[in-house]
Amino acid sequence: MGIVCARRARDRWADRRRDRSRALSAVSYGSTGNSAEWYPGLPPGRGIHLVNNVGGFHEDIYIPPQRGVFSLFVDVRNNGSFPVTIESLTVPTPGLYLAGPVRYSTLGMGGSNQIPPPTSRVLHEFVLRPGQEIFVGLPVRTWPCAETNEWSEVTSFNVKMRYLWLTRTVALPWGPLTDSLIMHAPFGRPGESGTFCLPHTVLPKSHD
Repeated sequence: MGIVCARRARDRWADRRRDRSRALSAVSYGSTGNSAEWYPGLPPGRGIHLVNNVGGFHEDIYIPPQRGVFSLFVDVRNNGSFPVTIESLTVPTPGLYLAGPVRYSTLGMGGSNQIPPPTSRVLHEFVLRPGQEIFVGLPVRTWPCAETNEWSEVTSFNVKMRYLWLTRTVALPWGPLTDSLIMHAPFGRPGESGTFCLPHTVLPKSHD
């Protein structure tokens, strides 16, 4: 009898481990839009557009150097059977920096059918239920100069989430077609060879 109970307890523990793994593996990019779209309530970028989209099977998003804060749109969906808590979204790369609180909205927020809705809230410990998706706005900055002949690819953003007591960070693409962000390599200063900058860019003197 003791052996049977031990086996049952072991099986229940294994089932719970599988449930936790499935819950934290079920979050993906949703079905709506891509990061070239403007997020209501946050400043839009300039010159951001789709590239490498011949055939409709893949696409990337080109981001030229920007002046000031601009926004990137992402859609995060829970395809699993368990609710997960979204703790944060971050951008894991040099040259593209978060520049303010991340905001989110859900379908119908503020009584609007617009996607994403015009009303949003600061993201903090949001419980994403099975089948639900959230529309997220990331306020970011880029370096104002870039190298003319060098390129940088940002393949993903990070989603930190929790199910019960287990926390995991997953990397998601920037759109439903495994989109990446494409930029001229964000380095350099005005007047340097092989570098272009936004007009009237003035940077503090380098101490190198």
